Amino acid sequence: MGNEVARERGFLYDWEVERVPEHMLRPWWDIAFVQVGLWLSGFMLMTGGLLAGSGWPWYDVLAWLIIGCAFNLILYILVGHVGVKERVPIAYIAEKFFGKWGAKVFNFLVLAGTLAWGALGIHMLALSITDLTGMNIYITAWVAAVFVWLSSVAGYKTVSLLSKIIIPWFLVFLLFITIYYGFQVNWAAWGFKAKYGAVFPTFWDGVTFVVGLNIMAAFLQPNSARYARSTKDFAKASTLSVFYGMIVLTFLAETLAAYALKPDEPFADPFLIGMRTMGAVGGILVWLLIWTTADNDFWHISLSTVQLYPKIKRWIYDTALVVASVIIIYSGILYRYTDFATWLAIIWPAIPGIIIAHYYLIPKLGVDIDVLAKRNIKVNWVGFVAWAIGAAVAYLMKSNAIPLPELGALAAALVVYASLMMVYRGKEVKG
Repeated sequence: MGNEVARERGFLYDWEVERVPEHMLRPWWDIAFVQVGLWLSGFMLMTGGLLAGSGWPWYDVLAWLIIGCAFNLILYILVGHVGVKERVPIAYIAEKFFGKWGAKVFNFLVLAGTLAWGALGIHMLALSITDLTGMNIYITAWVAAVFVWLSSVAGYKTVSLLSKIIIPWFLVFLLFITIYYGFQVNWAAWGFKAKYGAVFPTFWDGVTFVVGLNIMAAFLQPNSARYARSTKDFAKASTLSVFYGMIVLTFLAETLAAYALKPDEPFADPFLIGMRTMGAVGGILVWLLIWTTADNDFWHISLSTVQLYPKIKRWIYDTALVVASVIIIYSGILYRYTDFATWLAIIWPAIPGIIIAHYYLIPKLGVDIDVLAKRNIKVNWVGFVAWAIGAAVAYLMKSNAIPLPELGALAAALVVYASLMMVYRGKEVKG
């Protein structure tokens, strides 16, 4: 019966508007491949280059990665459990704490904020093709877009397939290459200040950078967790993917950058790092990694877009978004757009706090997690007040150079949301 339903929905259907059925659940290692594809990208290679040129010794940088990623991992598992429980995308889970119409505001902001990074991924792929072939960037942008579309159009199925093809042999190859170059790095001298390196005045600023870079992914975890067989499976997948995709890869990229680059070179260029250490093979490998992240981006965006107008299928949204990203590249506004997305990122740390409060705290306070639906509340003002206060806390902490503004935003939103949701206690409508 389950297979018949899947055939009726079609290959391109990603269970975007209903619960993932039992027969579609995946083993934990399959989930891990999808997650590693999100972390194991040109962006983590870029991060490695930035950290290598930050002026800090390698052991401090490694400590930043471990502390920051451990914090994010806890959030991923807590929020991922919600995805395992509900088995629907975060776009529809948001209706639980923002209301049906309030969730549309949330999903529009996710679309506005994440499309910039999807477009940047296609742009990086296009630049790599241009560097290798000499083709015009306006042609290679469409070539890159087609590759990303092919691996994101069917959602989880094609995203997972690409990650399983690319990631296993790449990890082994990169590990051996990095060990080879690692013996040639003057580790005692590593920590020089590069022209394009990141600036971290204190140790905790480095930790803050690692947390902030990846915390947005916390509230996206239900999109893959809905395919996990259990929370235990999802926890195993998340732990493995964070260890290899964030900590190990970023540190390996630092090693390659420390060997290959000079202080006046662009440390944020993963393609240059790959080409300088592994030649054309390295450039191709970096290109493949960026591909595994770009398709993840468009998958997540399209899932959020569906909730805005569910009558249009997800794969159609995916196609339109990929085309829109090429238009953004052509228009010349991409880097202004990414600047806007970076600024917008200050609002995201509050969301995991709201999710945790809704699913872990308010039931203990006597509030039904389905109270909004039962009372037909379309916009939950409590969620938006908590979100605004959390974002304000993050902004004030960041403006005053207080470490870990993301943690402050999360904690503030969690406390405010749990407290204000008490107004709904005992008000559920029966039947």
